[in-house]
Amino acid sequence: MKRIATLVLILIATTGIAQVKMSRYLVELTDKKGTPYTLSDPSAYLSAKSITRRINQTRPFDSTDLPVNPAYIQALRNVPYVIRVINNSKWLNQVLVQIDTTSWITINSALAGINALPFVKKASSVGKRESTNSISNILTNNSVQAPVAVNQEYGPTGSTTAFNYGSMYNQIHIHNADFMHNLGFSGRGMTIAVIDGGFRNYLNNPVFDSVRLQGRILGTWDYVTNEASVNEDIPHGANVLSLLASNWPGVLVGTAPHASYYLLRTENDTTEYPVEEQNWAVAAEFADSAGVDMISTSLGYNHFDDASYDHSYAQRNGNTSMITRAADLAAKKGILVVVAAGNDGRLSDDTKYISCPADADSVLTIGSIDVNGNIASSSSWGPNGAGLLKPNVVAVGENAVITNYITGLPYSGSGTSYACPNMAGMVACLWQMFPELSNMQVINAVQQSASKSANPDFRFGYGIPNFKKAIPLLTKQFASASVEFNNCIVSVSWKSKDDTSSVYTLQRKLPGETGYSTLSQINAASGAFTTKSYNYNDTLKTAGAGPMQYRILQTMRSVDTTIEIANLQQNNTAVCFPDNTLMVMPSPFDQQLLVVLNTPEAIPNMGIKITDMMGRVMFTQKANKPAGYFSTSVITTGWNTGIYEVTLYNNDKRMYGRKVLKK
Repeated sequence: MKRIATLVLILIATTGIAQVKMSRYLVELTDKKGTPYTLSDPSAYLSAKSITRRINQTRPFDSTDLPVNPAYIQALRNVPYVIRVINNSKWLNQVLVQIDTTSWITINSALAGINALPFVKKASSVGKRESTNSISNILTNNSVQAPVAVNQEYGPTGSTTAFNYGSMYNQIHIHNADFMHNLGFSGRGMTIAVIDGGFRNYLNNPVFDSVRLQGRILGTWDYVTNEASVNEDIPHGANVLSLLASNWPGVLVGTAPHASYYLLRTENDTTEYPVEEQNWAVAAEFADSAGVDMISTSLGYNHFDDASYDHSYAQRNGNTSMITRAADLAAKKGILVVVAAGNDGRLSDDTKYISCPADADSVLTIGSIDVNGNIASSSSWGPNGAGLLKPNVVAVGENAVITNYITGLPYSGSGTSYACPNMAGMVACLWQMFPELSNMQVINAVQQSASKSANPDFRFGYGIPNFKKAIPLLTKQFASASVEFNNCIVSVSWKSKDDTSSVYTLQRKLPGETGYSTLSQINAASGAFTTKSYNYNDTLKTAGAGPMQYRILQTMRSVDTTIEIANLQQNNTAVCFPDNTLMVMPSPFDQQLLVVLNTPEAIPNMGIKITDMMGRVMFTQKANKPAGYFSTSVITTGWNTGIYEVTLYNNDKRMYGRKVLKK
């Protein structure tokens, strides 16, 4: 996502960039026939954590998960003048190769050999040989402006603040993300892949001491140079990472200081060609296979060093570019993908609109604001090329506080590159609170919590997320409840997320009633914010047969919000009545008689006797009556019309008697 000065563009154009010999070619394949991998054994190519993510979100395995056929890759290696296979994308079913560029003859011979293979759809150039003399540009047109004084008054330590955020407090607090930190959610257990252009000096920067020493940098890879080290490249990725992982109390504390990270370099800052999109797709596939929860990427593409590769606004439609399709596939696999919108908002032509993969349908695209909520003029506009609302939300990226990549001290930087990780860390903390829910459920809650959710637009999207509001939204989605009816005792059970600030109100509406009445208020169990289960038994004493409803309200006092977490309907099939009462139904009766007794105590060996008016015994039974309701049916076929008496005994002592008429 680099924007080169006009003069440089003119100079390149006059030197005939179209005549540059391209060495990187993308070979698209027709199929995966003959692959040794199967969908029935994903453990051969996905980690256990990745498989668990798919299962938890009910994401089926499909053909895009199968690795590229190794035989196809070997056949490409065997083509004359193919120097090497650089990488391959199983999602897009394509292979990146390097071709000998000593002459046009060797290039054409290599392409002819590649295209002659029966499994090759086509081969296209995507990049030239790496050069050390090209113009270097800051990714996404971000600016690092000036040092920032350490402000230890922001986020002071104490009983109500989890971290002493130092100079990062304002850009976190505007979203109420510190509220999640105070509840104990700071990204622990979450894994984030940061896909960027280099992480210079992250091995020595003091803001990363915690994440390094605790072993939470899980892996690194440079897809540009095919090596493990990413420490010596441009500092843009380190700046981005500081918004997430900084943990230098009183100086800089990021939005997810306890998360774990993969650092993946895909962007070549010296040139701009589509090969970088291929690199990104391969990195995202690795992240998926490793089992990451999220991807945060502050890269984007619409213009290239060779304009013939450019993505027009119409092509930035959520479905066209390689990187966009890969980002949507990552989301399809259950990864929550957070993307910078771009920094071309000041331009007057179609370039002012979001780049790729910010145009993807299923990613969370982030625009930029300052700490006062004002939109950054550089923040790229929506919608995408198909008219889809973008950006999704905004976060602080204008004059954001980042790290100085050498000293670690606070610096100021501007761009959606910084808004993106700032928001990604907050979302990671929210998802840590609700790991049972899907990536898209979390994205939706973030959007609905935002300041313009009722009236989104193409600058702010849904607006500025408020994580105090997002928590109740996801609590409502997570909560579940059930109701069981047994002899006029209704058992209501529910499960929700809470801490000691919550109070549950259980309400009931009986058959024939028009409004709810409150049965009970139940304080949440003690303990941290986590999943808890509750049960309430409602003994009905004056309910007629018919539908009745139970409603459970959860008041979350810490966020000053009440939500309805359940509304259950239960059909009452019996007539319920007060304690110590015998009911004989129906009256008059015909072929069957129901005897019902409600007493709080159990009566073992209870006797039931029914006699006619002549004193003849028509029915007798011994029963062990439990506490509460007891009922038994008596078949009365063949009984004469008349009056019958039902008598209940406790041993030989008469307890209850009722007379009833037979038709």
